[in-house]
Amino acid sequence: MITQDELRIRQTRFEPERQANQSRYRELEKLRKEFELKFPPSEIRLLRLDDYVEGKGSKNSFCYWVEWKTSELGRIQGSNASKFGVFFDKKKQRYAFISRFESEGAAVAFLREEISRLLEAGRANNLEAIRKLKLSPMFKGKILFLYYPQRYLNVFSEDHIDHFLREAGLATLNDDFDVLSKREQLLAFKADDEVMSKWTTNEFMRFLYHAWPPLPKKSKVPEALKKYVEDEIFPPARSTRAEFVSFELGEAIDAGKREGQNGAAGVIDFEEKNRRNKRRGDQGEEVVYWAERRWLEANGRLELAKDVDLICRKDPGAGYDVKSFELDGRPKYIEVKATTGKPPAQTGGVRFHISAREFEQAKQLPNYYLFIVFDLKSKNPKIWRIGDPANLTSGALRLQPSAYYATLTATAPKG
Repeated sequence: MITQDELRIRQTRFEPERQANQSRYRELEKLRKEFELKFPPSEIRLLRLDDYVEGKGSKNSFCYWVEWKTSELGRIQGSNASKFGVFFDKKKQRYAFISRFESEGAAVAFLREEISRLLEAGRANNLEAIRKLKLSPMFKGKILFLYYPQRYLNVFSEDHIDHFLREAGLATLNDDFDVLSKREQLLAFKADDEVMSKWTTNEFMRFLYHAWPPLPKKSKVPEALKKYVEDEIFPPARSTRAEFVSFELGEAIDAGKREGQNGAAGVIDFEEKNRRNKRRGDQGEEVVYWAERRWLEANGRLELAKDVDLICRKDPGAGYDVKSFELDGRPKYIEVKATTGKPPAQTGGVRFHISAREFEQAKQLPNYYLFIVFDLKSKNPKIWRIGDPANLTSGALRLQPSAYYATLTATAPKG
């Protein structure tokens, strides 16, 4: 999880914008209340087709207000109008509806009922009932926020939600989490912080986009910027089936011998590949977490598998990333290094950064391992396990300084 100091720095940078936009926030809240007065929950079941539908030219319909008139309170554009269940097709000049309905009349009757139930479930904070309702997730999320702005978060793109969770160090290992659960996780992050707990939900949403703006798609930026856009897509770590591989350790390659972009010939330079991509590190850690759990389960140690822990999410300074176990129950401490590159060729090697804390822990902790993960984009990444890395011979592991912690002592000049 992000440290409090890192979070405070981002909050401090956001504060001038937050203060400068207070009048605009009040205007937006006034607009939201106008929507609520225009479409009170008690009258949703009375909406006629043209009161509901978007696309017919009216700027007073329920769907037009939800998508366009309140767009500053959270955008749900980007998917087509079928997310509303029924809409007016301007090109064909007729109503259109999704296949589950027999007619536009049947569609709007069903949707009125579902929205009414959504508002009842939202008021009661009944998340399970909200999940069961057959409305599109973005549409459902926007409606909940417009009626209950302090209870539901106004971020509706699941990609953006996942991005914020990763950047804040909140990414869940539970792949069963749906978009509603993920929003709840972000709101808990807000409620647990002394500063953010005093903000409105709308201010919190704007902070997320200010602190961690999602990068654009590579296809949408000028050529000169393409290499700076991280658009890698990894399979869910839980769904991967990692394979353990092994190599003979040869003589380490001098970091000063650099040939080409990735350093010495045949060497995978993790720092070069990971310079702008924290996601790779996160993915590698999760791949190892699930691989260790499966390894213990496959060997009949189910009780140990449940206790495997992704320590780096709780304590980034621990000096290792994953706490696992040997089959005999002894703790196992794992530091993870990860890359999208393939495992090295017969004469190749790997180069990566190891912190002073990590190396110190490698010397002091029993059963300390270095797990090097290759081929992160694959559903079958490869893991090279290296035990007791601090005690490898100098020929196999070469440590070279890349930075020094310097201290100067100053005294007053004499005379």
